[in-house]
Amino acid sequence: MTLETLRLLHKQAEAERGHRGNGALAAEVDALTEQLRTVESERAALRDEVAVLKEVVKELKTTRAGLQARLAARTPSGPLPVPRRKGDRQRMRTDVSAVRGLVTQAGRLDADGRAEAALKLLRRSTEVLNPLETAGVLLLLRQQQHDELADNLIHVYGRDQGDQDVLQVALTLHEQGSPDDAGAILHAALE
Repeated sequence: MTLETLRLLHKQAEAERGHRGNGALAAEVDALTEQLRTVESERAALRDEVAVLKEVVKELKTTRAGLQARLAARTPSGPLPVPRRKGDRQRMRTDVSAVRGLVTQAGRLDADGRAEAALKLLRRSTEVLNPLETAGVLLLLRQQQHDELADNLIHVYGRDQGDQDVLQVALTLHEQGSPDDAGAILHAALE
């Protein structure tokens, strides 16, 4: 039953109750009134959640656009060569600063009891972030003790991303001292 249909039935029942004064109709009107209040309350809550998620996505897009503009303005020289086994601190520093805001927002949503919204935010971020940044998100989630969000992100990323990206995230996690998460993301990719 749509909200408009419910409103129409409520209005008709109110009119009939005024004409007849019937107790059964009064009960039906009361039930419809309560149902209408419940639906409108749920609708308002959903609108609020949509507004928050839109704002988070807007902030992410703005952050990404700002990062891309700064990267474009940089000189075309690439990073210094770094042996693969030791990791590239230049890239990690840039990537970690790009994901701190994302982890903070997801952590706030999780702390407010909105773990599902936090997971949606993290899932959408995998479309925007590169594998190195995703590994940074996972490491920060673990560091800030958002273990359930980290576990869910590992499962979603391993399942939805390509093999090369999953391997790169797993390698980065392993190199940064998180071999359990590296194994978990590889396991999720195989499911």
